Amino acid sequence: MTIKNIDAGQLEGFTKMYNDAPKSFTLGVEAKTTWEGHGLGNLAKVGKWSLGGKTIEKPTRDFSVQVGSWQEVGDAIGVEAADDRIEPIEMALAGLCSCVSEAVTLNCARTHVNLEGLEVTAHLDVDPGPIIGASEPQEWMKSMKHVKVDVTAHGKFSPKDKHAIEEGATRSPVHHIFSRALDLKQDFHYVA
Repeated sequence: MTIKNIDAGQLEGFTKMYNDAPKSFTLGVEAKTTWEGHGLGNLAKVGKWSLGGKTIEKPTRDFSVQVGSWQEVGDAIGVEAADDRIEPIEMALAGLCSCVSEAVTLNCARTHVNLEGLEVTAHLDVDPGPIIGASEPQEWMKSMKHVKVDVTAHGKFSPKDKHAIEEGATRSPVHHIFSRALDLKQDFHYVA
């Protein structure tokens, strides 16, 4: 096993099954938020999903996250009893980082790259004008243009290994979503 706990042979077998019937492996992904009725608080939930059109629902996949804003932002804009919550943009960036990490790891397992460690960081500067009504939503096109992703891979890598790591990032569906919406810049760092 090149990557601990990933069986490259089973991954290869899964890929062959996928190639025979790709529509059988289409993933249906959804999330839901419910406003808590005060301030900026929402309860985000994920749970059921589908594989090839078949819904998969398990009690163990009933994940909930309190989402909102930072206390300091809430205080500044007049939210009474503002509290600290995970901000939706942070959740989106965390999703981007996690998905890039998974895609790189799977690509390393598939291509037999010995990956010893991996960190992915994303950064986005956001002008809050449109969300607070100080400017129009079209301003996002001017103010929110670039997302920066830094990937740091640990191990001894050949040029071919580095190519597999860098290609792996582009195999992330969340990377694809972000790169279509914004100018996604990425840097790769290698630590032996």
